Amino acid sequence: MLNQVRIDRRVLYSFMLIMTVMNAVVFFIPWKEIMAGKNDFPVFYSSAQMVREGQSSHLYDFDAENSFVHRVSEKSRAPNNHLPYELLIFVPFTHLQFGTAQVLWILLSLAMLVAVAAMLHNIWRNSSSGSLTFLTITGFFPVWYCLLQGQDSIMLLFLLALSYWCWKRGQDDAAGFVLALGLFRPQLVLPFAFVALLGGKWKFVRGFVPGAIVVVGLSAWVVGLHGMAEYARVLISQGTGGSAGALAKQWQVDPSLMPTLRGLLWVSLPSSMPGIVRTLLLFAGLSFGLLWAAKGIREAQDEATFDLAFAVTAAVVVLISFHSFLHDFSLLILPLLVAGNAVLSSVRVAKTGQYLVVTMAFLLFLTPLYQVLLLTHKVGLLALLLIGALWLMSRWDIGAARVFEADQDPILCGVLLAQVERLQS
Repeated sequence: MLNQVRIDRRVLYSFMLIMTVMNAVVFFIPWKEIMAGKNDFPVFYSSAQMVREGQSSHLYDFDAENSFVHRVSEKSRAPNNHLPYELLIFVPFTHLQFGTAQVLWILLSLAMLVAVAAMLHNIWRNSSSGSLTFLTITGFFPVWYCLLQGQDSIMLLFLLALSYWCWKRGQDDAAGFVLALGLFRPQLVLPFAFVALLGGKWKFVRGFVPGAIVVVGLSAWVVGLHGMAEYARVLISQGTGGSAGALAKQWQVDPSLMPTLRGLLWVSLPSSMPGIVRTLLLFAGLSFGLLWAAKGIREAQDEATFDLAFAVTAAVVVLISFHSFLHDFSLLILPLLVAGNAVLSSVRVAKTGQYLVVTMAFLLFLTPLYQVLLLTHKVGLLALLLIGALWLMSRWDIGAARVFEADQDPILCGVLLAQVERLQS
C-alpha cells in the first residue's frame, strides 16, 4: 500500500536547529587554530599575495609558494591545483591582515549561503519557506566544514545555484556561462558540462564555451603561458598513479578522506588490490554515472522531471569527482533541496520506502556521523549514502499525483532527501 510521507514541521525545525547548533560548536572549537592559519585559507591568501607582488609566474613552484605560505602559517601546503584566475577574487583580501581577511572570507561565504537560499525561495516562491531552506543548509555539516577549512566550495555552490536559477528562468546560455565561472574546480564543473552536452542542452553548452574561454584567458593573463603549462603538469601529477602516490606521501593527500567513489574504493578494497583494478572500477562508475545523468537530462519534459534530472546530475558529479574532499560534499545540499521541491509530483511511497527515505536523510544530516568518519579516516563510506540516494531517485515515479496540502513545505522532503520513490507494494 502506498502512503503519503508526512513529517511534523516542528520536528523538522527542531532537528535542523539541533544539527545547526552542533555544527556551529564544531566550527568554533578550533577557532584559534583557524586564525593561526592551520586550515586551507593560507593557500588562497598566499597565492593571491604572489599575484599582487608580481610573483605569479612562480605559483606552481612549490618552494616559492610555501615561502609565501610560511608568512602566515607554519605548515607547508600541497601545490595549488585551481585555475589561477580565481586568485583575482582573493587579491583584495591581501590588503588586510591575515586574520581579518579570513573572517571576511567566512562572512562572505555565509552571505553566499543566504543568497543560495534566497534564489531557491525565489524559484519556489509559492511553495517554499526561506527560513527552513536556510536552516536546512546550515544543518548540513559539510557546509560548516567548508567554512572551517576556509575553502572555496561554497563559492562553487553559489555559482551552481545561480546557474540553476538562470536555467529555470529559460536563460540557458547564461546558465552555462555562470557555471563556467566555477572552473576553478574543473573536476566538478567539466563533468556537469559534459552531461549537458550528452543531454543535448545546446544553449547551455553555447554559453559554457565562451565562459570557459574567458576564465582560461584570465588565467593565462595572470600566470602566462609557461605558468599554464606548469598548472597542467600539476594536474597530471595528481591524476597519474605513481605521481599521485608520491604526492599523497609528500603532501598528505589521503583518498580515504574523499566522500566520493574514489574514496569508497580506497577504503573498501584491500591495499593489495592492483591499481589497474581500482582504475577500471572507477572508470566504470564514472561512465555509468555520466551516461545515466545525461539520459535524465535528455528525457526531461517538464519542470518536475528537469528538477530531478538536475539534482541527479549534481549528485553524480559529486560522487564521481576524482579529487574532492568533505568541503566539496557541501555541493550536495543543492540537489537535496532541488529534488525536495520536485517531490511535489509524487509523494506516495510504500512503507518500506518511507523508512529508507527517512533513514537516508537522517544519516546525511547527522553531524556525529561525519565526526566519526573523519576521525577514523573512513569518509569514503559517505559515497554509499550518495549511491543509495541516487538509487532512490531512480525508483521515483515523477508522474504520480500531488498529495501535499497547500500549507506544507516542499523543503520538508528536501530534508528527507527528496528521493520519494514509488515502490510496488
